[in-house]
Amino acid sequence: MAHGTSYERIEAAVKLEKLPDRVPFVPLLDMFACRYAGVSQHDLFFSVRKADQAVQKTLDDMGRIDGFSLSYAGLASLLGLMAPAPPIIPGLNGVDEDATWQFVEVSVMEPHEYREIGERGAIRWILDKSKESRPELNTIPGLAKVGIGVAWDVLRVLKSVRTWRWKGIEPLVGINISFTPMEYIAIMLRSFNEFMLDLYRYPDDLKEASKALTPMWRLMGLALVAATGVKRVFLGGARTSSGIIGPKQFEDIALPEWRDMSEYFISFGITPLLHLDGDWTDFLPYFKDFPRGKCILNLDGATDIFKAKEILGDHMCIMGDVPATLLKLGEPDEVDDYCKRLMDEVGAGGGFILGTGCALPIDARPENVAAMFAAAQRYGKY
Repeated sequence: MAHGTSYERIEAAVKLEKLPDRVPFVPLLDMFACRYAGVSQHDLFFSVRKADQAVQKTLDDMGRIDGFSLSYAGLASLLGLMAPAPPIIPGLNGVDEDATWQFVEVSVMEPHEYREIGERGAIRWILDKSKESRPELNTIPGLAKVGIGVAWDVLRVLKSVRTWRWKGIEPLVGINISFTPMEYIAIMLRSFNEFMLDLYRYPDDLKEASKALTPMWRLMGLALVAATGVKRVFLGGARTSSGIIGPKQFEDIALPEWRDMSEYFISFGITPLLHLDGDWTDFLPYFKDFPRGKCILNLDGATDIFKAKEILGDHMCIMGDVPATLLKLGEPDEVDDYCKRLMDEVGAGGGFILGTGCALPIDARPENVAAMFAAAQRYGKY
């Protein structure tokens, strides 16, 4: 039997092909790995070296992977730069060093400011908003310090990428994060409640703001891909799912920019990882319009992944979706059974990457994680 490398397995899955050996296994595991290995969440965000050591410890104990999905290692400075309202970062501003991070969804703007984003320019507008909560950005030395911090973190991530590739493990997207504008507006600028009202009250202003923000997020994705050398980019979705908005709003406001952002990155040979949190089941048919064999549809357990296979199995690589609830609250034999079903049904014919449903829970039961690792090797063979 011929054997492929981890990179080859992932690339074959994206192209809806299968290598002669097995399904690639790519969990999102670094928060769990750090807790498991006794490394604080603070160190995860500020020390790429310690985060990598924690992942290696987890692999030594649990088994092989082909790659890891989004990585938070060394990501603190970049996350702080993205969000006008500073995210909660472990070990900063009184937060416990082993707490979990999160974005803070507060409204940092009023509806009349949607038009200002285009008038003043998105980058300048975001910077001015960020200055309201981060006084250091108001001075040139402060700006320089932030910029140097981001650049230094990216260099450390680049070294990590090379090390993992040397070990035969492929960073799927690493820190290559971008957003569709509507998702960014909902999470970082207006908050969930205000965004939902704006969809009805100010749809035209939302569209104008989206157009103004698009070049910034295109540039962010391209810059991170160039810096890390990983030609895939994370596009996260949670606020434009079928569990939150209706088909008419999706078609009118969200779908065009999901397609636009994806096609833009594809035009540069970059694979979009469409990481869809929440229930997107009713919107799955829309993804038939995306370029075939060029994207990864990454589901988190809320969307019906078996329905996704039925609708998109011959069109788009599907990734997922061992649920967080199962890894935290289930039993090892339940994890084993679910992984087998995923590989038997969703993995049939290729075009599938076995992964966690969003992040592997920080407090998942180690025996359940070990069962997932074992199942990946036991059942993934073609």
